[in-house]
Amino acid sequence: MSPDELIGLFDELAAALLTRLDRQTDWGLTGTVPGQYEHDLVADELIVAPLLDAGLRVLTEESGISGTGDITVVVDPIDGSTNAARGLPWFATSLCAVDADGPVASAVYNLALGDRFAAIRGEGTEQSPSDCRELSDAIVAFSGWPTRHLGWRQYRTYGAAALDLCAVATGTFDAFIDVDAAHGVWDYLGAWLFCKESGCAIGELNDDELVVIETEPRRGPLVASTPELLADIKRSLAS
Repeated sequence: MSPDELIGLFDELAAALLTRLDRQTDWGLTGTVPGQYEHDLVADELIVAPLLDAGLRVLTEESGISGTGDITVVVDPIDGSTNAARGLPWFATSLCAVDADGPVASAVYNLALGDRFAAIRGEGTEQSPSDCRELSDAIVAFSGWPTRHLGWRQYRTYGAAALDLCAVATGTFDAFIDVDAAHGVWDYLGAWLFCKESGCAIGELNDDELVVIETEPRRGPLVASTPELLADIKRSLAS
């Protein structure tokens, strides 16, 4: 499939999921896997089957790896499941197609507000981050909580990494910091490509590789509006 065709398929799946969630009545925990909600399973079931039917390999948070093919689609069926359960309008579906050269096409959809963040490798986006260069001037989105004040101007903790990362690419936040290195690849990879194509500076808490097509690794993505801000964040984390 071409990158444009992949994005088209992702759009169709997000639209179908929105329609299905309009009928969802049980937004509670499944009681089988810690932190897993009924709507996570509904979304996973709806998204995975069409991807497999299209001849794609799939990696998702809920059901692991399935299928075969030269392209793997990394999926977080619902990122920010707790927000969705509590009625907080900050939860998303994230899909990222990965070929032999890395992420090639991705889309992140805010299922509550309708925002769409799509990117194709090498094509850029219409978005651009802020020009913030110093942590003391930055509004930072966190996952986890640092053991001390790192020197930021203000902070937010919204609870959906994919949307938090995309918000750096649009200039809403100046940076995103995961201080726990607690994210699976499904949490951030779709937003990673959008941030990269939008011109953000991207790193990892422990300088580990972020593009890992496996279910077990956990990573700490760091995304900043400028290379200078990313360097300032790393200095503050290391000091």
